[in-house]
This record gives sequence, C-alpha cells and structure tokens, in this order.
Amino acid sequence: MAYRFGGLQFEARRAAGWTTTALGFTIPIWVVADGVLIAVLIGCWLASGEWKERIRRIKASPVALSALLLFGWLLVGSLWGMGSAEERLLAVKKYADLLLIPLVISMAISVQERRYAIIALAASLVLTLVLSFALSVGILPTGGLIHCDPFNPCLLKKQIPCDPSIPCVPSNYHPVCEPSNPCVFKKHTTHNLLMAFGVLLFGVLAWRSSHQWVRWSWAGVACLAASNVLLMVQGRTGYIVLAGLAIVAFHMYYGWRGMVAAVVALGLTFSMAYQISTSFRDRIDLVVTGVTEWSPQAVTYDGVTERMEFFYHTVAIIQEHPLIGVGTGGFKQAYTERVQTIGLPVPTHPHNQYLLVTVQVGVIGLCLVLWLFVRQWRLTSVVGDVTSGLLAKGLVITIAIGCLFQPALNDHTEKLFYCLFAGLMYSGTDSRSDVLT
Repeated sequence: MAYRFGGLQFEARRAAGWTTTALGFTIPIWVVADGVLIAVLIGCWLASGEWKERIRRIKASPVALSALLLFGWLLVGSLWGMGSAEERLLAVKKYADLLLIPLVISMAISVQERRYAIIALAASLVLTLVLSFALSVGILPTGGLIHCDPFNPCLLKKQIPCDPSIPCVPSNYHPVCEPSNPCVFKKHTTHNLLMAFGVLLFGVLAWRSSHQWVRWSWAGVACLAASNVLLMVQGRTGYIVLAGLAIVAFHMYYGWRGMVAAVVALGLTFSMAYQISTSFRDRIDLVVTGVTEWSPQAVTYDGVTERMEFFYHTVAIIQEHPLIGVGTGGFKQAYTERVQTIGLPVPTHPHNQYLLVTVQVGVIGLCLVLWLFVRQWRLTSVVGDVTSGLLAKGLVITIAIGCLFQPALNDHTEKLFYCLFAGLMYSGTDSRSDVLT
C-alpha cells in the first residue's frame, strides 16, 4: 500500500511538470484550457505530498513569502470597506492566482521542466505571430478562437461615443476584425504585452542557440515580433514594455554605455515607426491630444482621457483612505459615491494596478506589490546564468510596466502569465543551472 501511495505521489508530481508546460502554451491562446490546467495543477499539488519539504521551500523563498504576504493582506482587506460580499469575494478570487507563485516554488520544478514551459511559451507566441501576419494580409478567417478588437473609426475623428448615426461611420460599417489591428487570440493590449516579452524571449533563444541557422531563425522571429508590436497591433502598453526590455537587455550586456545605446536606438526606431506606420502614429497622436485636452470637469470616452479621469478620481479616494483603503472589492462603490453628483461613468477598475491596490488596501498594499517586484529583481542572479537572469528581469519589467496602464494582477492572461513564470523561474533556485540548456 505504501509503495502504491508513493507511486501515486511520483506520478502526480510528474504530471504537474507537464501541466506547467501545457500552461506555457495555452496562456497566450485559450482561457478555457487555462482554467482546466490550473485545476489539474492544483490536483497534482494536493496528490504529490512532501508537505514538510514544501513548507521549507516556501519559507526559504523570499519571492514565495512576498507573494503570500501580498495575497494575505488583500484577503484581510476584504473584511472592511464599501464593497458588497459578492464584490469582495470576486476581488479575492481574482487575486488568488498569486498563490500559484508559492505553489509552483514549493514543488521545486526541475530545470528541464522549466525549459519545456519556456519553449512552449515561445511556440505559442510564434503561432500567434504567424496568425497575426496572416490576419493582417486578409488570408485568415476569423471566428471561434480567432478574433481581434473591433476598429473604432470614431476614435480617429474624435466623435465619441461612437454612434451609427454619426457621419464618421459608414452606413455599411460593422465592428468586425480589421487587418489594421491584427490581434488574434487576445485584446490588443494583452497581445502586445506578451509579444513584447516574446521579442526578448526569442532574442535569448537566438543567443543560446549553438547552430547558426537556428540562431538566425530565432533572431528573425524576434525582429518580426518587434515589427508586430510597433507597426501592426494597436497596443501602446506593448510599445513601452518593448522599450523597457530593450534598455534592460542592453544594460545587462553592455553596462551604462548599453543604456545610452538603447535610448538612441529606441529613439531612432520609434521615430521611424511614427513615420511609416499609420497605426503607430495614430496611437501616439491620440495620447498627445488626450493629455493636452483632458479636463477633470469633462466627460470623456477615448482610452487616454478615460484613464486620466479614472486616475484623477482614484487618487482623490486614496487621499481620503490612505492607510488601509476602502477594502478589497470596494473600489466600484467608493468611485460611485465620489462621481454620482458629477454624472460620470463608473469603471470596474482604474486601469492601473498600483492605484487599484492602493485604493483597496492602502499604501501598505502598494508597498507589498512593490516589495514583491523588488525581491524578484534582486534575486535574478540565482535563477541561472546571465540569459536566465535576463528573462527573470524581463518578466518583472513586463508586469511592472503593464501594471501602470491596466490591472495586470487582475486580468486573466497577464496575471496567469506572470504568476506561473514567476513561480517557475524561482522554483528550485538552489540549482544554478540555466533553464534553457
């Protein structure tokens, strides 16, 4: 009986490794598969035993402890504030994926299993990239899993909200997938955030390849992914993530001179993109126009001014509840009470993770988010060699920048991508073997 039980634990642990590989592939593509695989991973974790050793691993991991502290404070924050019981439960459920970090770390995922998950992510992003190019030239039919964000012609003519009776919209216009914004499986902000990280990942795979033709192939894919981010898909967050990753990569390999070179190269690249890409130019112009024309007294509907409006009122709420906030799940009610006399729309979140955490659980929660990122950044040296450390830093940069413009720890794809790979990169860090060899 003991032998059979031990065999069950071994098989459950083995299945957990393959589940992380499968998740690496499905996260950029399929939400339903993500949910099934997360359930399988939790089941494998429960069945594989080694509880004392797992507790020891979590205690020994600053990253795991930081994630637990953050989730614990958010959970405690559901005990007070303005949100209904349903809103508090939903908010806690959204943050529960943070527990994947200590869960994966406690299982001591092997170097080979981490490598498989990273390669699976690369394969998934390559598939997304190929389909995005196919959609952009009109040879890919849409429907089912293949979709993109509808293009809104009113945004470019500043006639907001979009109304079919307004002349900016042709009478035969329908909000279908447009080649001008060829995101495939996810909305354009998520697509560009993941693809920007893909540029770094493909570059690392090119650097580590021993065969010249493989190296040049990965380098070519990295260039195509960068062009997809800058010239094709309309996700401005991806522009900034790509810039941040380039600066970190140049600095890691060439020091401070590399940072200067990166800034110059980025300046030239973005200038060229502005000149040759209508999509890139329009998105940048919308930012400039939105910032210069926004007023806190005016009702706005485009993405830039909406965010500024949300930021403005959220900061005002934080000033009234700075220490412990309005409670986990209390944002919507607090925002409603503030703007109901003005007649402004009420968002489900302020499009900024730092503000969302602060307004819910105060500056203590904000400090815990930043502490989690800092601990990861400072421990990148233990995940492997230089290229592995670069991927670990790239993960932090990607999520930290993403949190500036969206609730990246609430949105399904972004938070699952971050939590899974944070757990994988810092799991079994007693071994300094590279995850890509």
